[in-house]
Amino acid sequence: MPGELVPVDTVIFSGEGPHADPWHPLPETSAILADIISAAAVVTSVDRLATALDGARLLVVNASADRSSPVPDDALFGLVLDGFLAGGGNLLAIHSATLAFPRVASWRATIGAAWDHGRSFHPPIGSSLIRRTAVAHPITEGLGDIEVFDERYTDLQRVDGVDIEPLYGHREDRVFHPLVWARTVGDSRIVYSALGHDGRSYESPGHIELLRRIVAWLRPDS
Repeated sequence: MPGELVPVDTVIFSGEGPHADPWHPLPETSAILADIISAAAVVTSVDRLATALDGARLLVVNASADRSSPVPDDALFGLVLDGFLAGGGNLLAIHSATLAFPRVASWRATIGAAWDHGRSFHPPIGSSLIRRTAVAHPITEGLGDIEVFDERYTDLQRVDGVDIEPLYGHREDRVFHPLVWARTVGDSRIVYSALGHDGRSYESPGHIELLRRIVAWLRPDS
């Protein structure tokens, strides 16, 4: 049938409409992610997400929101996400995903943080050195600091009681702010990466290698 979704290993949810904003070129970055991550399909509709995830192991969320109030799609996304993780699915949330699905408590608790309007910010976008932490993790074994052209998210609102393993971060006003972290919840593996504002971020060899390491951890034996 035309438009029928073929089962794939990885699904990228690329935000459109209420799941996008004026500042992030999500179609561009989703296309780049799909090129880097093999066996991936890009879906832009929450209505099609559950079907697309049938048989998939990894969900990549490259979305955002220019709003503070929920829309009906948000609750549906929360239900789809909960079911996917309950079945042992894994998740990678990219950059502005901390703005996506406002007021969906399960989304915030899953990735461990959210953009707090009025508090969270980022220094001007530019070339930055992202520091690797001392946390030992398979993703970062053998990797060093990363030079990347990107935004450095600062003062994200952490979710109380949610533990993370910070893998990369930066310092602003002498305070360390994590940018990439990993979690394991039940049988599911979860990574949030604040990197990836636009295509220039993916011109960094260090970022590409980190992303490939992340996907390998989230999609073992692929």
